[in-house]
Amino acid sequence: MVQFDLVTLWRIGSGLTEVWDAITRPVAWPQWWRGLEVAEELDRGGADGIGSKQRFVWKGALPYRLMTELTISRIEPLVMIQGEASGDVTGTGIWRFAFEDGITVVRHEWRVRATAPRLKFLASVARPLVCWNHGRIMAWGAQGLARHLGATFVRVERRARA
Repeated sequence: MVQFDLVTLWRIGSGLTEVWDAITRPVAWPQWWRGLEVAEELDRGGADGIGSKQRFVWKGALPYRLMTELTISRIEPLVMIQGEASGDVTGTGIWRFAFEDGITVVRHEWRVRATAPRLKFLASVARPLVCWNHGRIMAWGAQGLARHLGATFVRVERRARA
């Protein structure tokens, strides 16, 4: 089993509410997030957003696409969103939000297992490249979000563990 535990921090010079609003509208992400080819709503879920389901198709710097479906399982407004992933990977994704010294800090935790045969194979022979590719996509997201909000892009920090 090929497991990934990937953590990315975005530091964006924008208000917490503006960042939260952009992240909680995933169908609009392709407008500003390079590498995201498809973002479609499959289920609206409840009025609180719990149970909403989206499908994403990602294309990074490497020559493969990743399809995931994410079902929202927990929301704490302006603090945290958790979703359960299925598709080419299965596991949990968590967005955490904080506001520190005029900067919104977004922590994305992606704890998943590869299920697609091509991804399992690639990760088994070139795991660092798969992690690097994820890092590129996440950096594109931070840069795109900052541009979208007209905000200062401060920096991206990444951590990957086996």
